Amino acid sequence: MAPKEDITLKAVLEYLTTANRPYSTNDVFLNLHKEHGKPAVQRVIDQLVAENKLKLKLNGKQSCYFVNQDTLATCSEEELAMLDTKCKEVDDQVKKVGDNVRQTEAKLRSLNSSLTDSQAREEVDKIVEENRQLADRLSKLENNQEVISAEDKAKISVMHSTTVTLWKKRKRMATEVLDSVLESWPKSKQSLMEEVGVDTDESVGVKIPTS
Repeated sequence: MAPKEDITLKAVLEYLTTANRPYSTNDVFLNLHKEHGKPAVQRVIDQLVAENKLKLKLNGKQSCYFVNQDTLATCSEEELAMLDTKCKEVDDQVKKVGDNVRQTEAKLRSLNSSLTDSQAREEVDKIVEENRQLADRLSKLENNQEVISAEDKAKISVMHSTTVTLWKKRKRMATEVLDSVLESWPKSKQSLMEEVGVDTDESVGVKIPTS
């Protein structure tokens, strides 16, 4: 493969991996800002399909391509549960510190309106220092300092990414199964979902995170 085409292959694979959704050759060509020739884009896509790094999906007469989901990293149910627990702990602590900051600010406003100048200055100095300490702690919590190590933070970030990917994969698989069943189902899609007891993300009010 020519060096230039090798660059095109890497760009196409990286884009489709990041997007993780089906695109036609023309979509990929346009979304890469026409930096790679359309024929070259098609050639590397065909090569990636042959190498089983991409999958082909026919949408009517149009061919769409997406990353082979089996090549994406996943995490265990135990790791997902641990991730949820750690995220909740951090959220709870951030909320608690934020509440403390708001209470301190309210106390400061109250003191400023009721004390003498001398008393107010003394109390203000104490409150400002307390507020500074709380704000510093809040900043550290928001940046995952003191609560979790850099290693745990990186692991949580990876787990979040793989969890979202797994969510998208399972949703896509379920959708494809339902679409297949619907081809021979005599009633509406809604009636089929009620019959088998399936809830969609939209029906329960949740959205797949974008990042």
